[in-house]
Amino acid sequence: MNSKVKRERSTNCIASELELLVDLVVRHNKILENKKTDAVTANVKSKTWDILAKAFNSNSLNGFRSEKSLKSKYEHLKKGAASCVITVHIIRALK
Repeated sequence: MNSKVKRERSTNCIASELELLVDLVVRHNKILENKKTDAVTANVKSKTWDILAKAFNSNSLNGFRSEKSLKSKYEHLKKGAASCVITVHIIRALK
C-alpha cells in the first residue's frame, strides 16, 4: 500500500488576517517587491519575511502562520488581484 503523507493544514485565513498581512507587506513593499535576485537581496527579503511573520503572529488571533505560508498567501492574493485587473481591462475593451 502506498501511504501518502498529507500536508499539515492550518486554519483558513479570516478577513482581518488578510488585512493585517497586506498592511504589513505594504510597510515593507520596497524590499519585498524588489526584482533583484542576488544573494544579498534574497537574504534581506528572507529576513524581512521573518520580521513580517513575527509581527503578524503577535497581532493575529487565529493561530500561528509560518513565513512560508504568509509569503504563499500574499503571492496568491497578488495573482488574484492581477487577474481581476485583467478582467476589468478586457470588459472595458469589449464595450
